Amino acid sequence: MNMDHLDQFIDLRRSDIEPEVFTAAIAIQHVSKLISSGGSSIGRPDLESALLPQQIEVFLVRAISTAQKTKCFEHEWCSLRQAVPPIKIAWMIGQAHFQENLARAMDNPEEMEYVSQIDFAADCYAYPAAINTYPHDGALQAWYINGYMFAWYKYFSISTDDKIPH
Repeated sequence: MNMDHLDQFIDLRRSDIEPEVFTAAIAIQHVSKLISSGGSSIGRPDLESALLPQQIEVFLVRAISTAQKTKCFEHEWCSLRQAVPPIKIAWMIGQAHFQENLARAMDNPEEMEYVSQIDFAADCYAYPAAINTYPHDGALQAWYINGYMFAWYKYFSISTDDKIPH
């Protein structure tokens, strides 16, 4: 999603920028970056800082409502909202793939040893599967990976109650 046109609304060298418009443009850019990085604020897949797809969706519904009232950036917010169905699917496919790997590993103690290691699970199971599933879409890869790792955390319950997004 290309939001480069927003740069004109955040260029503080311009003296005619309204603070409300500036704030809205920054918010749109931030949410766009969250969507492109799997819900993570650090710019790459990371479950500890990632939002759930539903959390982004709830915010976008409110943002669209506000944009309709203010007549400011309604198209941009709606465009971001259109990204939600595919990211929800990628998130769910990632979780389902973990369940498949887990079921296979249950019958093989050696594989279970690998699946249970977080770095190995991420690097050798989630990342390659995400790239194969979404070879040309980095955002969906990130959502797939975070969905996979979310399911991993839920299953292995490694004292992550405070790390899993709620």
